[in-house]
Amino acid sequence: MSKGKKKAVLGMSAVSALLLFSACSSTSTPSSSPTAQSVNPTTSTDAGPIKLLYTKGGFEKAPDGNLIKAEIEKSSGVKFDMVSPPSADYAKQVPVILASNDKPDIAMMATNQAVFDYAKQGALLDLKPYLSLMPDVVKNIPKAALDYFTVDGKLLAIPVWTSQQRYNFIVRGDWLKKLGLQAPTTLDQLHDVLKAFVEKDPDGNGVKDTYGISGLGFDSLDAIFGAFGVVAGDAPWVSDSKVNLYYIEQNGKLVPQTTSPEAKAALTVLAQWYKEGLIDPEMFTQTSAVRDDKFVKNRYGVSANWWTWESQQEVKMKKNDPNVELLRIAPPTGPDGKSGLRGVDLVARGAVVLATTKHPEAAAKFMNYFNTDKGALVSYTGVEGVHWQEKDGKITTLPQFDQDSKWIQWYSLFENEAPLLKVETYLAQSRRDALQWKTIKNAADGMLTQSEIKYSNDLRALKADWYSRFVTGKTSLTEWDKFVDEFNKRGGQEWTDEVNKIYQQKKAGK
Repeated sequence: MSKGKKKAVLGMSAVSALLLFSACSSTSTPSSSPTAQSVNPTTSTDAGPIKLLYTKGGFEKAPDGNLIKAEIEKSSGVKFDMVSPPSADYAKQVPVILASNDKPDIAMMATNQAVFDYAKQGALLDLKPYLSLMPDVVKNIPKAALDYFTVDGKLLAIPVWTSQQRYNFIVRGDWLKKLGLQAPTTLDQLHDVLKAFVEKDPDGNGVKDTYGISGLGFDSLDAIFGAFGVVAGDAPWVSDSKVNLYYIEQNGKLVPQTTSPEAKAALTVLAQWYKEGLIDPEMFTQTSAVRDDKFVKNRYGVSANWWTWESQQEVKMKKNDPNVELLRIAPPTGPDGKSGLRGVDLVARGAVVLATTKHPEAAAKFMNYFNTDKGALVSYTGVEGVHWQEKDGKITTLPQFDQDSKWIQWYSLFENEAPLLKVETYLAQSRRDALQWKTIKNAADGMLTQSEIKYSNDLRALKADWYSRFVTGKTSLTEWDKFVDEFNKRGGQEWTDEVNKIYQQKKAGK
């Protein structure tokens, strides 16, 4: 266990501590919990039922009695029910549910840090003895991802791990055609496309009501920051579970990208574009629902987002206009030839098993199922013969897939990309495209620190406030040094110092 991770386990707010105490007050080790090194998979007959706490963001809740749930239960051999708070409120609801008397067996934690916090309270089952029931977890999840949640020899969670490329840069291809434009490859060309989208009525409604670019905060402006080799990080309304401070290695040390000269250069460009009216002024405060509604209603033509987003919007838009075309293109290059979208950290979240469970073996088998090829296909694509078919070695979807597309991934607890990329769906093609782009990594990936726990939320809000004021012109970029100074004084420097201590220890092989 790294020193950074040990420190991370120690920090909680008073509210979190109270909720954790409540969650663990009735905790007891399940009678079936093994004392040996592993469970014998040939003698395990535990079939549940288990309760799963999980919500798949971006999809509607699956209807009762659906075939996909029935297939998961049949194929995994485990019966289950699912508790699903709204995705926008998930992080707040998880501790409340875990503190109740009706606890789930498996819970997808809202943040990685929550895994370590709950483990310190003794609320989680050590999953290492159950790995014999999870051969596909061991086979398909990288060891580094499993090690991330391994503390003092105990496996605290099964990670949702991801390959680095998860974002796409999207432009309205039909608008480009209408205006006689080519897909932009440089920052200057992107500027000209945005200007045309604002001034030349690309939706043809005779009203000047379109913006060039919009989305959900600075998350959707990744491509512009990427043209300068940095990642902006997320605004507080995007997600409190995502990394909000990316580091880059310079001269043997890690420095925050957020306060770098490159970030200032990106903000300078964005401030000029905002002044020209190319950027939706509401993108720094609007909700995801408003973002989606505006896109479907032709209010803007460029954005960056998680790979599943644009394909879902395209399905909606084509119902009204079959000529709609969304292009996933390479992020533009900047003045120094740099480009890229954010590279997602190795471990996205972790699924834990509560120590109070009466069905630890069923929980293990259930989580393993989603890491099998069949489990991935069922949870992402549906039931064979109903939602998809395989013919001549090629997997294609059937009409029912499109009918159920709003909720088709509701049960996709984990991701196993190998089988998914073989399916000819609009979602899979979006994923294939995302794998092409250059990415900008967080050099501090996996380095959990006490400072991150103490200051992350505050610094996220601080950065979002300053950044939005810089872009909208409410604060001049001549005040940049004041922002950097405040950022460092309010925990940024302490966070950076801790990260560099871990970084040097890793370099030294400690």
